[in-house]
Amino acid sequence: MSDSLNLLLEHASLHIHGFDIHSRRELKVLGRVLPCYVMSYHKEGKATLRLGDTIYPIEKGHVVLIPPNCEHDHYKDTNEESVFLWWHFTFQIAGLIDVFRLFQLPLVFRLENTSEFEQAFLQFQNSATSRKASPGFLPTRILEKAKSLELLYHILVSAMNENAVNQPDSHASSFLDILAEIIQHPEQELSLSKLAQKIQMHPTYVSNRFKELFGKSPLQVHREMRVLKAKTLLTTSDLSIGEIALAAGFSGIPTFSRLFRAYVGVPPSQYRELNKPIGFET
Repeated sequence: MSDSLNLLLEHASLHIHGFDIHSRRELKVLGRVLPCYVMSYHKEGKATLRLGDTIYPIEKGHVVLIPPNCEHDHYKDTNEESVFLWWHFTFQIAGLIDVFRLFQLPLVFRLENTSEFEQAFLQFQNSATSRKASPGFLPTRILEKAKSLELLYHILVSAMNENAVNQPDSHASSFLDILAEIIQHPEQELSLSKLAQKIQMHPTYVSNRFKELFGKSPLQVHREMRVLKAKTLLTTSDLSIGEIALAAGFSGIPTFSRLFRAYVGVPPSQYRELNKPIGFET
C-alpha cells in the first residue's frame, strides 16, 4: 500500500485559493459552502462551528478543517477579540482526487507546535505578497511553495495525532493500487469486470467502494485521466489530433472528440488553439 500511496502523492498538487490573518470581535458566517478546504487556526479567542447537526466549540489553539462543499456556520457568541489565521486550499491527486479523503481527519483538532506554524504562516504570507509584487522572481515563488507545504505538514501531523485512526485502512490497499494504476497508465483499457476479477470482489462492490474512498467511480476517474493526458499533449506536443487520441487510449478521433468536448466544453483542436503559447505558430 505504501508504494501506491507514495506514487499517488507524487502526482498531488497543493493550490492556495485565499489566506489572511483576521482580528475580529464579531464573526457571523452562516450557510457557507466553498469548493475547497477551509482551514482556520484560532490563535486567540473563542468561536463556534456548526456542520450538519453538530456544534463544535472552538477554543484558543484549535484548528477548524472543513472539507469542500460542506455547508457550515462559523460564528462568535461573545464580543471578545479573536485572532485567526485562515487558508482556503485544495490538495488533489492529478487535479481529480482529494488527498485528504484517504485519511480520517477530524473537523476540529488542537494544533501542535503553534509557534512554528505561526512563523511559517507569516513567512508564507510575506513570500506570497512579494511574489505578487515581483512575479518573475523565482526564489520567492520557491519559498512560497516551500512554506505552503510546511503549513500542510503541520496541519496533517496535528490532525493525524488527534485521531487513533490516521492511515488508510488495510482493506483500502487494493483500491489504492487500482487508483495508482489508473493515474499512471490512463491509456490502458479498463473495465469493472477485470478490476473485480483482479481483486476478487463483485464489480458493483468495487465501483461503490472505490467511489466511497475517492469520491468518484473508477470508470469516471479513468475517463477524466484520459482527458487530462490529452489536454497535456495538446498544449505540450506537436502530435496530430489522431495521434493524441491514440496516445490517450481512445479508439478513434470521433470518440475522443466527443468525450473531450463533454468534459472540457470545446473540441480538441479549439482547446489547442486557445492554449497555444504566445509566439507559437502552427
